[in-house]
Amino acid sequence: MPAAIPIVAAVAAGAAAAAEMYAVAAVITIASAVASMALTKKAGVNSYRDQSERKQVMRAAASPKTVVYGETETAGTLFFAEEGPGNQENGERLFMGITLAGHKLSSIGNVYLADDVIGTYGEHAEYEFHNDRSSADPYLLTNAPSWKDDMIGRGVAWLRITLKFDAEKFPSGIPNVKVLKRGWAVYDPRTGETKYSNNAALIILHFYRHYLKVPDSEILWDQFQMAANICDELVVRSDGLREPRYTINGEWDLSENKSAVLDELLASCSGDPTFIGGRHGLLVGAYYGPATEIIDEGQLAGDIEIMPEVAQRERVNTIKGTFIDPLQRFSEADFPPVRVTPWIEEDGIEISQDMKLRFVTSEYQAQRLADIKLKRTRSARTMNLSLNLSGFRYRPGMYVMVNLPTLGINMVEMRVTDWKFGIQNGVTLTLKQESAEVWNDAIGQPLERPPLTELPSGGVAQPQSLVYQVEEIGEVVQGILSWNNIGTVAYNQVVLRQNGVVVLSIQVPGSLTRLTGLIRGAYTAHVTAVNFMGARSPEAWLEFVIDAPDTPSSVRVELGYFSITLFPVLSQLTNVSTQFDFWTSWEIPLPDTSTYTVETQASRMGVGSNWSSHSLKNDHTYYWYVRSINAFGASAFIEVAALCQMDTGQLIDYLDEAIRGSGAFDNLQNGVDMNLEGQLHNALANNATAEHQWKQQGEVRADILIIKTTVADVDRGLAELSTQVQAEIGDLTSAVSEKLTAEVKSDGTASAFYTLNLGIRRDGQFHNTGFAMGIEPNGNGGYKSTTVFAADQFGIYSGNNPGNYQAAFFVNNGQVFINTAFIQDASITSAKIKDASIGSGKISNYLQSDNYVSGSVGMRLGFRDGTFEINGSTPGQGRTVSDNTGIAAYDSSGLRRVKVGKIR
Repeated sequence: MPAAIPIVAAVAAGAAAAAEMYAVAAVITIASAVASMALTKKAGVNSYRDQSERKQVMRAAASPKTVVYGETETAGTLFFAEEGPGNQENGERLFMGITLAGHKLSSIGNVYLADDVIGTYGEHAEYEFHNDRSSADPYLLTNAPSWKDDMIGRGVAWLRITLKFDAEKFPSGIPNVKVLKRGWAVYDPRTGETKYSNNAALIILHFYRHYLKVPDSEILWDQFQMAANICDELVVRSDGLREPRYTINGEWDLSENKSAVLDELLASCSGDPTFIGGRHGLLVGAYYGPATEIIDEGQLAGDIEIMPEVAQRERVNTIKGTFIDPLQRFSEADFPPVRVTPWIEEDGIEISQDMKLRFVTSEYQAQRLADIKLKRTRSARTMNLSLNLSGFRYRPGMYVMVNLPTLGINMVEMRVTDWKFGIQNGVTLTLKQESAEVWNDAIGQPLERPPLTELPSGGVAQPQSLVYQVEEIGEVVQGILSWNNIGTVAYNQVVLRQNGVVVLSIQVPGSLTRLTGLIRGAYTAHVTAVNFMGARSPEAWLEFVIDAPDTPSSVRVELGYFSITLFPVLSQLTNVSTQFDFWTSWEIPLPDTSTYTVETQASRMGVGSNWSSHSLKNDHTYYWYVRSINAFGASAFIEVAALCQMDTGQLIDYLDEAIRGSGAFDNLQNGVDMNLEGQLHNALANNATAEHQWKQQGEVRADILIIKTTVADVDRGLAELSTQVQAEIGDLTSAVSEKLTAEVKSDGTASAFYTLNLGIRRDGQFHNTGFAMGIEPNGNGGYKSTTVFAADQFGIYSGNNPGNYQAAFFVNNGQVFINTAFIQDASITSAKIKDASIGSGKISNYLQSDNYVSGSVGMRLGFRDGTFEINGSTPGQGRTVSDNTGIAAYDSSGLRRVKVGKIR
């Protein structure tokens, strides 16, 4: 056995369970092999642990107790570990004790070793859950020598794990242990029952009673019951499913600041704590209206302070943050940001705040909370009132109607957010104009804020020449709503409605505003001018519609090497972001361009402002079908017959450059390395294996060298085998080299090469021949293969009788010679036929000009179908078609004007 090291054990009876820390009950020893396991996280006292830390088992002499609310998946504290009798060869067992919570849990779900359910380990792993035991675990008393009678674990939840040694099951040592926990059973004042629940209000009530030690006589029970009912309300998520409005799921340590923990619990339900008449209550996020109480001028007992808008430095238009995602095994994850686009436009920049929702396990709840926070921050019209003792009846959370006609404030609904009472000053209230829209479930929608004061209209002219026009094509709908003001105005109130629903409400100091992000449909824009006295003009309004795009008027085809690029053109500017949808039927035209035909018989290639297609065949026509699309719909298709054609001379230069740029060509061009001594030196430097056989007599020498190289590190893997035979007399050397190379890299690329080089060196002059093959990255995320031959003379012969080979194909001095050829499809830039006499010939299909496009340009003579088509040199010049039925002439629009022969 290796040397033993100490590790603590700490589930003692009585006092240890009652304290806020798990205390040390005993010190035992385990082998260093166990100490090297992944369970090495050490606990800190008075420290906050995030979710990633909570998913790692800790070991500590003393660690803070953990409190679990709702459901979560975390680890615990390793307090006991001991090896059983035996050794690793005969199935030695390891016993471990892990605390899960500093209180009794409602239940547990799956137990995981690493990320696998413990049941998948079979006989090599087992566990037993202990919840507030009253006596020592008999299993550990029997099997673990160091387990004592006083090691009970009263008042805590803990887990006994037994692992049986198996090198295959546990290749990396002892795995991390995680458990799905269901926390406290909490009291529900609505039913009088105490049972498991993740209701946010009931959990906060439990926190008040058990951890803040608030007596029941100081609890506002009615408020908590109402809050619990709101938390249980089912809301419809964006995916159509339902979930409770506010839940709390997570855990915290007793060493944490309880005030900070309470703030995080309240953030999970957008809650506000109340303290009225010496008693504690809770208002969760909800609309507590409509108002039934009225505050009028007769109740005023002091000054009035009004803050009509939030300060620019405090404005927020975006909320981002994190929550705990059960779909990612209860790990911290980002929830989708909540943005109000009109507010971003109004502010001219995205201004964001972060929310860390450690007790929220629903991205939908997280978004609702972010939306509430954003709207409450933004709609910060606030009023501070000093009232006489009649204000004693108003409480935080209540909605009241404020009626102060002298100030032009006529029956405005506001929410009481703060309440203070003094003998001399009476009651001081803080009111905010938080309408019911603040609390609805429409995420990211702006508010139509009613005016705080109502001043008589008159003296302000109605805005004139109200128009909506497109500014540009961007990634979203973008246009300008503009008007003309007559006289001086403070600002213009702009409201945009769709089907009567407000989608934008902003104040504009100038005479135009940009509108973005509009969906398809009809809109009405309403603009009211407001002067510096608050007087409002009559409303000006305008209707406009956003719809699907037009069909492309044409498509420009740009040729490349074995490629084409399509550039669709629209005849007029669109008022929404427009792209193009590209489909192709390759070399077979479709019978028509209907949407059904294209979508069922063609292949969709992609969407963009243009499209490039590569690896095409030269002198072949490809049929493309293109339509315009935007967020609101798609146009009809237009057919494009694109001829992929480049001059043969240009293609030869392009292919030559491509092959010369390959690794296979480099290997071939490098020739034979006749410096054997240098090869051996490099082999030793690279830790390669070399086999060298040689003989020498005078200046005559013969060598066989075999080098095997293998490399494996974090960045790449390389295997190479090189064989070379070489003979030399003085300055005359002859060599044959064969090399096989395979390589992979950590960036996801790989290559493979085979090279055979033959060389002769005489009087310092090298002569080389050989061939090389290679597969390597093509620079576009794919791979290219290359095979290269180099020789003065290259020939292909047929036959299997060495004495009777038949010459078929030769390459000599940069020219190709073919004895006899049958070519199905040929494209010849220029041809010379000398002294030709053709008695008879067969053409299996057609002859056509190099610029031929069906129905557009060029000429085609079809021998198989008996047609002769003559087009102009450019599109739109008309065409003539002759076949077995007669001769037909078509005009520039494709309409047949003359037919001689059979009319059909």
